[in-house]
Parts: sequence; structure tokens; C-alpha cells
Amino acid sequence: MGHEHAPTPVEDTGAGNAGADAERGPQALAETDLHEVGPGRYEAFLPETWTALQGVHGGLVASLAVRAVNRTMADPSRTLRAATFGFIRGVRPGPATFCVEEVRIGRSLTTYHISVTQSDGPPSVVGRLHLSPSWAGVEFSDVKRPAVIARPPDALRFVIPGGQGHVHHLSTWLHPETTLFAGRADARWMAWTRPTPPDRVDAAWLTMLGDYFPPAVAVRNTGPSRAVSIEYGIQIHTSAEYYPLGTSQHLACEMRATHAASGFAVEDGTIWAPDGTLLATVRQTRLAG
Repeated sequence: MGHEHAPTPVEDTGAGNAGADAERGPQALAETDLHEVGPGRYEAFLPETWTALQGVHGGLVASLAVRAVNRTMADPSRTLRAATFGFIRGVRPGPATFCVEEVRIGRSLTTYHISVTQSDGPPSVVGRLHLSPSWAGVEFSDVKRPAVIARPPDALRFVIPGGQGHVHHLSTWLHPETTLFAGRADARWMAWTRPTPPDRVDAAWLTMLGDYFPPAVAVRNTGPSRAVSIEYGIQIHTSAEYYPLGTSQHLACEMRATHAASGFAVEDGTIWAPDGTLLATVRQTRLAG
């Protein structure tokens, strides 16, 4: 769902993540099962190992929502192109129900609504997802690529002492200038990462990744502060079922908070393939203060 306090990166010693992570190992998204219990209705058990400081990590919940919609639609030619999720209240570890509602199926665009509830309570997360087959259209990009796409040799492994929280599920490397609580003028988070097998770079995994990192404002701030996600949107810029990633390749991820006022901040992000292809853009509205 977001973060109140961001964890601290430390230099990797070559032995992997410390503490509990060394014993448990990273958990792939595919290890969280989604069971159909009725038409457009699914249940999943949200593991405690995917908790952030405000409950279960919102990116995990959003990725399960994408999987639920894909199973309901049952049309592999249509892939996720855009989705928006509203985080209404914290999601607890344990059972959760995903209810999918078809809004419209057109020739070029399919739209679904989804709601996530627990213990027959009111919705904790709501979402709107748009899916489409590949079709011809104008192509251009004025999005500025990061100065460095490939992981630099001086990048630091992002490790949490004790292996606690959702961020230990991916091998993530930080740009050397990404220092939390450093009071930097630019609220920017730059990192390189890749899926944990058997996960692959598909729409559900990218939806998780767009919400994976600590808030960009944590780089500008000089201490912990609230940064809980209120709304999260992702746009997928490829109609491929998945992007093939080589065994030594990483995605480049850049997240930047560009504006904060009256207790809220806006954060924009880009996710890049190793060849410089823009795979996804994200935007979040967070509490900030």
C-alpha cells in the first residue's frame, strides 16, 4: 500500500540478503495462488512476507487484480494497457476476495472494474483496468531516458537488515546517488532489478514493480515521514504477453516526486528494458508529511 518509513540500503557482501531473507529466500508473485470461487470472483491468501509498513504491499494486491481480470476475460490476445487503483484502507495479511465486473468489451478496448474485500467488509482496494489487442497507431516518445540504462558497477545492493518487508523479494541495486533521508534537492529513486523465478516481466509483474520502491520523497526528506499511496496508476507500453529478460539483464526503474503541497505528493515513474525500450509509466498520489 505504501510506506510511512523507508528502509535503509546497505552494501551487499555477496551472501545475499541478511537475516530472515537468508533463511526464507525471496518469494515470487506466482507463489501467491488465486482461486476461482464463482463467476468473476476469486480468493487469495495474502502472505505476511509481503507486508509493508501500512499492511500488505499494494503492488502485490494490484498484481493479483490483474491476474483476476485476465482469468475472467480469458483472451490472451488482449493485454493490460492501463490500470488505476485506489487504496481505501490497509490490507491485512490473510484471505482476500477479488470481485471482477465487466464494464464493456469492444473491438479495441476492454474495461473491467475490480474490488478487493476482506472478511465480507467494505472494499479495501478498487481498480479500473483497460485491456486491448495490438493494433496500429502513431508511435513517438519524448520521454527522457535515464542517463544510465545498464546497471553501473558502483551500484549498491538494496538490503534490509533482518530481511523484513516486501522489498526483499527482488534483487535490487541502487544508483550510488540514491541515498534515503539525504536531503537531496531532487526527490528521485533510481534502481535496477529483475523478477524472482518463476516470475517474468509481464503486465501483472510490472504492476507490482511500479509500486515496489520506497517513496521518492524519502530521498529529499531528512527523516522518515508519511508517504502512504492513495491512488496508483500504471500504463503498459507493450502489447507483448511478456518481455524476455536475459539471465544477467536488469530493468532500469526511475521514480521522481515532482510536487508536494497540502499534505500530498505526486510521484511519476518509468520502467525501462535493457535496450532502452520504455515498458511502463506509473503515477502515484501519496500522503506526504
